[in-house]
Amino acid sequence: PAATAYQRAVREELDDFCDARGVPVDIHNVYDVMGVTTTIAATHGDDQVFVNISTGTNVAAVGAAIACMTTAALPYSVEPESYAHDVDDGPRSSGVASIDRVPDYPIEAPTREQVHIMGYIYEQTVENPYSLNKRSLIQRANDYGLPFLANYSTESRQSEYRRLDAAIVDPLVEKGYLRLEPAGKQKNVALTETGISVYRAFQHKVGVE
Repeated sequence: PAATAYQRAVREELDDFCDARGVPVDIHNVYDVMGVTTTIAATHGDDQVFVNISTGTNVAAVGAAIACMTTAALPYSVEPESYAHDVDDGPRSSGVASIDRVPDYPIEAPTREQVHIMGYIYEQTVENPYSLNKRSLIQRANDYGLPFLANYSTESRQSEYRRLDAAIVDPLVEKGYLRLEPAGKQKNVALTETGISVYRAFQHKVGVE
């Protein structure tokens, strides 16, 4: 959507002393806010990143604050010098349009290896109509030299499965990010809705070098 008159005025004021640009974000989706914030922080890893959590929706504030907990970004809050009207005379809002349950948000970020595998599952099963099993994940890990397999000498296939379960599958299933689906004698792996959201929030861990 086009910038509002207020947003344009703010950007014009910022242009006097810095480069400013807008980044699309759904301020009503905590994972989208987390994803945008963590990606910006990772992209500017050599800079000091400050995040204003006192503007936008409450959900956006929660997402931005959590993103700061998982990166080196510093959150800050601003108390306005004045309001558009006297808040002592009346509230700034009225009525109830809707009530939404605030979900539980993960604070502990998935490991880089876990995000890598989640990204592979996302690419194959969400963006494309394919299915994956544990053997596919092991092959992916070997192809990309993921440490949970690459740091060990050649082992039996069963050992590879045990290491995959310990480092990737079991933790993600326990957190509710991954589910196992029976497929004949095997089990396919798939991201849950929460897992998809968490991957989008932390994909910067593998997308930004």
